[in-house]
Amino acid sequence: MATLYLIEQGAMLHCDGKRLEVRREGEVIGSAPLVKIHDIVVFGNIGLSTPAIKRLLERNIDVVFLTLDGHYHGRLVGEMSAHVALRQAQYARTGDAERSLRQARQIVEGKLRNQRAVLQRFNRNRASAPDELTTIIDETERNLRRVSRTTRLHALLGLEGSATARYFSGVRALIGPEWRFNSRQRRPPPDPVNVLLSLGYTLLAHKALGAVQAAGFDPYLGILHQYAYKHPSLALDLMEEFRPILVDSLVIRLCNDGRITLDDFTPGDEARPVVLSDDGMRRFLAAFEERMRTEATHPEGSDSGPGKVSYLRCLELQARRLARVVRGETDLYEPFSAR
Repeated sequence: MATLYLIEQGAMLHCDGKRLEVRREGEVIGSAPLVKIHDIVVFGNIGLSTPAIKRLLERNIDVVFLTLDGHYHGRLVGEMSAHVALRQAQYARTGDAERSLRQARQIVEGKLRNQRAVLQRFNRNRASAPDELTTIIDETERNLRRVSRTTRLHALLGLEGSATARYFSGVRALIGPEWRFNSRQRRPPPDPVNVLLSLGYTLLAHKALGAVQAAGFDPYLGILHQYAYKHPSLALDLMEEFRPILVDSLVIRLCNDGRITLDDFTPGDEARPVVLSDDGMRRFLAAFEERMRTEATHPEGSDSGPGKVSYLRCLELQARRLARVVRGETDLYEPFSAR
């Protein structure tokens, strides 16, 4: 099953029997069988007919609404899962500061390990590695050892933030200077690389949100991020370990292999300084979906143990791992590690 991305401005999504149809000015410009659709992401000014909305709700197909540049508007979702006991356990655990800190440490460890793995992987493929990149990899190793010694959540967040800033200095060394990427900046993204990173993280957050909801969690009560109004904090927790391997590595590859070029970007305005073209958007979305369908070995990928599953399935398995921790079936959350 796949994600359907809608970016044709002024179009309308209709339902014709067992198929979804995208129409613009009365003309069908695309269609897909409902049975093959996992979720839908809508960019900008695109409508949904009432019959289409009803059919999507019946089949529990989530619809995410984003602005043209990928900022989140909201979601159309079906009936909430009836995992009351899990949510009660989730709420109860928020009062256990020691357990929450332990889980938060595990989340940060997973993220830093995968950041290190991404830098090491691209480092091996370079004819000569810059001294700065080697230094940053060593620093990441030292920061990993510091995580287990951190005794306050705010200190852990500070460590994660400083380690991630250094990591992006390593990412900068892997991308040509013509891309003008100096550091990770979000609001608004000031350069093409930050535009791609922000878009990728938005898409990944949508996938993570679906995974924690499917597992039965309240997605707005997190562990590392804790509570933030209107932010699905637990989904953001789950995606931390996947950011480097699913988004950062993809952006590095796209910038280096020519699938995305500087010609795909144009200057915008103060609110949106850099604009990705529609054609560039299509290529990025195709590459992102390809990455989500790529198979990786997960410790619980088969009924008998490790097995190869898609990265999308890895997200779902990690959400279920977290559910076992919250229910008290195990005390250790094991983040997914890139190989």
